[in-house]
Amino acid sequence: MAIVPPTYEWTATTAQEAETSLEAVRNLIDAHLKTLVPSDPFIKNDTRRNTPLTMRISLDLGPVIEAINESRQLNEQLDLDDTASTDS
Repeated sequence: MAIVPPTYEWTATTAQEAETSLEAVRNLIDAHLKTLVPSDPFIKNDTRRNTPLTMRISLDLGPVIEAINESRQLNEQLDLDDTASTDS
């Protein structure tokens, strides 16, 4: 009996969710590799290198970059305000 290969898809909207999803991907790959070579208690690097799979990752860091830019602008404004008040 052949196994029909599933396709998995995760969606994350926070850095924590993304990290949790990546951990789930690692665990799922390891589980399948252990099933592929059940007699081996450890997954060898050769197994990882030679087992084909397809993975697509789309990562949008736009909101993080926007927050960084806003933080920098605010810090620059605060530094200018602090300098102006101490110069007087």
